[in-house]
Amino acid sequence: MIALRILILSFCLLLSNIVIGNANSTYQNNLKTAHDFYLSGNKFCHDGKYEKAIPTFIKSAGLDPDYYYTHINLGVALARTRQFKKAIGEFTLCISKKWGSGSDRFVFYFNRALAAEASGDKGLALNDRATLEKLDPLRARKVKVSWDYILMDATYAERRNQADKDRLLNRYRTSIIKGKVVVRQVAKLEKNKQEYEAIGLISGTLKEVSGVLADYASYPKFMPDVKEITVRISADGGTIVDHKLGLPFGFVKKYRLKFHSKNEDGRTQMSWKKLPWPGLKAKETVVDTYGQWIIEDFPDKDGQVLAYYRVYTDTGKVPFGTGWLVDGLTRESIKNTFKGIRRRIKDLYH
Repeated sequence: MIALRILILSFCLLLSNIVIGNANSTYQNNLKTAHDFYLSGNKFCHDGKYEKAIPTFIKSAGLDPDYYYTHINLGVALARTRQFKKAIGEFTLCISKKWGSGSDRFVFYFNRALAAEASGDKGLALNDRATLEKLDPLRARKVKVSWDYILMDATYAERRNQADKDRLLNRYRTSIIKGKVVVRQVAKLEKNKQEYEAIGLISGTLKEVSGVLADYASYPKFMPDVKEITVRISADGGTIVDHKLGLPFGFVKKYRLKFHSKNEDGRTQMSWKKLPWPGLKAKETVVDTYGQWIIEDFPDKDGQVLAYYRVYTDTGKVPFGTGWLVDGLTRESIKNTFKGIRRRIKDLYH
């Protein structure tokens, strides 16, 4: 499901560079050229009819084998119908033929990496990600949210988050020492997809703060909007936590997260990702969410630890005109999370 969600993002990226045809039914009965079939296939994709798009794109490719837009969109349609190996074949063809410009090649590698991840070929996915960073570092930065936890490349995610934590600390050190929680949006995504990071100090020891964060059963006592929690241990040593949230305007959301923690000298890292929760309707949950805490000793101020928080959420469909409200509530919720943890530490230990 995660891979399919990102394939939707991939398809949207393609549509930003490729004009979708508006073929009507009369036009579809008079298709003659590769471009005609290509436009018709795009129309099927736009309507979500990927099974019909596939043979239409194949006809286009048969008429003009070098019309690479057909091959890339055929690959997307194949991936959307879970024919990942065939999709990889189409994207690989585009790459091997060296079709298109640098921007086109970015799309080829991006889509192949997504299909590779979905098919279980993590090695190819990681190699293609590295190629994206070489082709266009800035663009790779904008879409890298697609990679870190989805590919389960924990080492890369931790290294990235650690570097971003250091960058934020260096930039806002004075404000952080004064007690401010700095919250910023990592990348501008679609209105229903958000990635934020935050950094601030918390009074207490590393053991105290890490212990509070790991006390999932007590989250309703201090975490904003959390109403109910159910906790159980997974077979691999992780912790599975079912959340029920009571949100503004009477909305209720549920989701299941799996947490993993790692303790090192002077640092605790806690990461989480969403798991399927059978029986929930789409409107009852979020499409996806994952993130990480990095808690470490802060020698610049006695009795304080530095807390870095990063979270990605795909809320699903957002009513038209309410994106600004979701953004504002997210920022406020992150600040309230820090407030809640600070208050919990004070109540328990000070």
